[in-house]
Amino acid sequence: MKITQIECLIAGSETLNNVVIVRTHTDSGIYGVGEAYRVGPDLATPHWVDYFAEQLIGRNPLEIERAWAMMYQGARFPPGASGMAAISGIEQSLWDIAGKARDVPVYQLLGGRVRDRIRAYHGVGGESPDELAENGMRLVQNQGFTALKTGPLGPQWRNMTWEAALADARNRMGALREAVGPDVDVGLDAHAAIWEAARVLELSDTLAEFRPFFMEEPLRMENRRAMAELRRKMPFALATGECLYTKYELGDLIRDRAADILQPDVCIVGGILEMRKIAFNAEAHDIVVAPHNPLGPVATMVNLHFDAATSNFIIQEFRSPNETEAAIVDNPPRPVDGYFHLPEGPGLGIDVIDEEIEARPYVRAWRRGDETMQDGSIAYI
Repeated sequence: MKITQIECLIAGSETLNNVVIVRTHTDSGIYGVGEAYRVGPDLATPHWVDYFAEQLIGRNPLEIERAWAMMYQGARFPPGASGMAAISGIEQSLWDIAGKARDVPVYQLLGGRVRDRIRAYHGVGGESPDELAENGMRLVQNQGFTALKTGPLGPQWRNMTWEAALADARNRMGALREAVGPDVDVGLDAHAAIWEAARVLELSDTLAEFRPFFMEEPLRMENRRAMAELRRKMPFALATGECLYTKYELGDLIRDRAADILQPDVCIVGGILEMRKIAFNAEAHDIVVAPHNPLGPVATMVNLHFDAATSNFIIQEFRSPNETEAAIVDNPPRPVDGYFHLPEGPGLGIDVIDEEIEARPYVRAWRRGDETMQDGSIAYI
């Protein structure tokens, strides 16, 4: 079996949550799909896919480790975000091919399942403490989630004094905790927006009484040493890793003991095999893994195969798919009572629908926004 074509498909969305799909074809008629992270200019990823396809066409798609090394090492310089997104999507598609060729789910090729179902958490927000509490209670009561994640600070915190922002944060977390009760885990995602370690500790001390599950990425991801120093002082677990790539960068976090929970993203970290290597390293250092996943159903399905076969997996991030994300696939995975069933069928167990992708053309790139501080300076988000 040989690779004959690798293509990159982009489905646009009114919310600008573009979906970037990679599909690899073989001369046997078997093809595989994967999802690449929408990074920076989304249209950069197809160029990277074409670049890597020149190396891989004519190669055996089942030699996944070799293909990964060819792409990563053949790029001369470390590929960076768009390049790693392309590598990740291609690598996932090769696992899909491998599972289909052997007529087994991908997780069986990763050593088989180590659990019977996969716990998930869902993000929750709200302009006011009451709205946050209402939205959280709805996810728990109506969908059965046993874990949620929210921002530790209110949406207007940059327009407040720090003292007022802390008081507002306490009110919000208190309202959410009262609404969902003591048995629901609540993680906090700071989106690297706080920046100063001292303020992170003040915020953590303020919220510690509500027993947060973790604080995610409170500092910029570039400074792993500062994250390590912060972690030693945190009153509860520190989580990070979504913006880092490969076993090398995540290895820095592990070596420096800079996190209690690693959050690699399979759509940018390098794919399934690279994420497994990271998980093995973390396991040897008593660190758990909670994969980052703000993307579409293909990405979710890829994560579920990783989760099913990884001993030190703890919980899976999940965001309900938007209209575009749900429409372009044939089997979007959905949790039941806060848990996913293990994936079924050969390969990844999901496929894309060409007609639906074609009906949703790319419009423009998604951006995080341009938040500013009170003095007009650009804020971290």
